[in-house]
Amino acid sequence: MRPTQQIRNVALVGHNGSGKTSLAEALLFRAGVIGKPGTIERCDTVLDHDPEEHDLQQTISLSVASFDWKDHRINLIDTPGYADFRGEALLGLSAADLAVFVIDAVSGEQAQDVVLWRAAERMGIPRLVFVHKLDRPRSSFDRTLSQVREAFGSHADPPELPIGEETSFHGVTDLLTHQALVYDTGQATEVDVPEELAAQEQAEHDHLVEDVVELDDDALEQYLEGAEPSVEQVERLLHEAVDQALVY
Repeated sequence: MRPTQQIRNVALVGHNGSGKTSLAEALLFRAGVIGKPGTIERCDTVLDHDPEEHDLQQTISLSVASFDWKDHRINLIDTPGYADFRGEALLGLSAADLAVFVIDAVSGEQAQDVVLWRAAERMGIPRLVFVHKLDRPRSSFDRTLSQVREAFGSHADPPELPIGEETSFHGVTDLLTHQALVYDTGQATEVDVPEELAAQEQAEHDHLVEDVVELDDDALEQYLEGAEPSVEQVERLLHEAVDQALVY
């Protein structure tokens, strides 16, 4: 049994069809809880187990699945995205330590995202945005990020940028370390940031750093004097900013 301080309740919320359940499957697979991710189409996901959910191919009630990660127990709360079941989503938020908003990079920010974001904001719940389906036709990370910033505020700071678009999406850059991971072989390979992304990567890195150093007077003073904070400092400040719902 984990002590309370090592247990985190994480609610996956967002518009219907954004991919919350498939994200949960990927997390459970990565944590070693399941041997193969299920799919909505095959009706073999861990969290959508009701026959009516199989028929509709959508989540209609709260479901919970747990996994251990490092020294914490993570309880994933998968919530419905359809407006008719909003009460279930709000119930999931009420039990959450963190709300992860799953947004489809094809459709972008939707009405249900805004409603649930405002609810999470009223509850004082830290929020993260997960941009999903970047490998789909007509997907756009830049368009989605712009929509998120317009709807939720300019303090939406991505820690990563995608490499490639739509079917050519094949990796991410890490804005903290200025390194990139590509998956051309099916395994992660660390490479330098592609030249065509260098300017955008640096601009988003600066945006992130400027937002988080505001939380620490010493870090802010050093930054204004030209001293770049270390990766460890940025990670710590980013954690504090998300925990205080100041950056997401």
